[in-house]
Amino acid sequence: MRVLFFIKCFVLCYFGLLAQNNFPNPLPFKTFDVINKSKGNEVYNFSKPEKKAFLIYDLNSQTLAEVMFNGCNFVFNERNITIFPVFYSGQLVNKGNVDIGTKIPTQLYRTPETSVLKDFNLVPADFPLLIVYNEKNELCGFSKNVEGIADIDCGIEMVKFKVLRLKIMVEEKNKNLTPYADKEIVILGCNKNDTVAKLITNKYGDFNAELPDIDQDYLITVNEKTKNKSINFVLLGTQSGKVVGKFKSTDKGFEYKLLKTELVTLPDIKIEEDLEMKFTNFKSKSVNNFVITETLYYELGESSLSEGSKKLLQNIKKVLDGYPEFVLRVISHTDAQGDDQSNLALSLKRSEVVIDYLNSLGIKIERLSAEGKGETEIRNRCVNNVDCSDKEHEFNRRTEFKFTKK
Repeated sequence: MRVLFFIKCFVLCYFGLLAQNNFPNPLPFKTFDVINKSKGNEVYNFSKPEKKAFLIYDLNSQTLAEVMFNGCNFVFNERNITIFPVFYSGQLVNKGNVDIGTKIPTQLYRTPETSVLKDFNLVPADFPLLIVYNEKNELCGFSKNVEGIADIDCGIEMVKFKVLRLKIMVEEKNKNLTPYADKEIVILGCNKNDTVAKLITNKYGDFNAELPDIDQDYLITVNEKTKNKSINFVLLGTQSGKVVGKFKSTDKGFEYKLLKTELVTLPDIKIEEDLEMKFTNFKSKSVNNFVITETLYYELGESSLSEGSKKLLQNIKKVLDGYPEFVLRVISHTDAQGDDQSNLALSLKRSEVVIDYLNSLGIKIERLSAEGKGETEIRNRCVNNVDCSDKEHEFNRRTEFKFTKK
């Protein structure tokens, strides 16, 4: 009987709150006015594809509201949710603590009846109250305590962040490429001219930035008040050292408009074709020979194959089995670390190991040949005695598979 009593009380209390509060679904407004820390007005657009939460409280519930704020960020992951702390007061008094520690300024309303949230039918007994909406502004759920936040279900993530991993370099008068290190850059989304990221390049000129979407162009700006006369121009590249394009010089520094058409071709964003698909695409062009470049991973200075490399070579075997009219030449390259002659010998050894493995899978040795080029064809700035990142060196450690029709 006691258990039934508690269940009945829970149901009545839960559905009593639901009946009392009429949370609109979806949200009825498209924008939300916020007050920044300078007491100026800003407007938040609810079309932004991220979760939104209203944390509503008063002076009496302020302490618990702060705990709920941190709990909400923890449960939903701060980068994927914007929380609007809304402070209600029946009197003209300020909060005891001016800032809850949020990037979104706290709103102050005299009474619930006069706020933009008046349709929520709130009363002081509801506070603190957290109401969460998903990326489509549909109601996910609400909670009056920290424990209940984890039970709010917004379904599967609809926002998939893409990471922009790029490098900024300068070409000097002597034609050498050097990193544009420790420079402040700003990335703007061109659709709404909103700031996506503010960051500083590392000693290799590298930077990482999360993009909310890849369906728009982005403007990358470098603040540089004092122009260096020893610089020819500034270049944007991948972190492996492959040049993407040249920055435009402006009064404030340099800027590069990264078009969405080239954005989808960048590493970490583009969808990589597997080796069999690359072969099919080349073969459909009816050419008699072509080269497919892949990265085979080895321990530093070693020639033994990793398990990942063996899986790639098993796909090579499938291709050769399916197209017996083709022969294969394996050409390996190293980076510039180490002695030139040693690297040349190491690259040949690595190609021979690949040939031996393919032969062990059943490919006749007559269809296979090996070549090593060491560091003779470095494809970025990382020649001898140049300080480069691991990613830049990795770009030069590759194996080329040259398919030729008999």
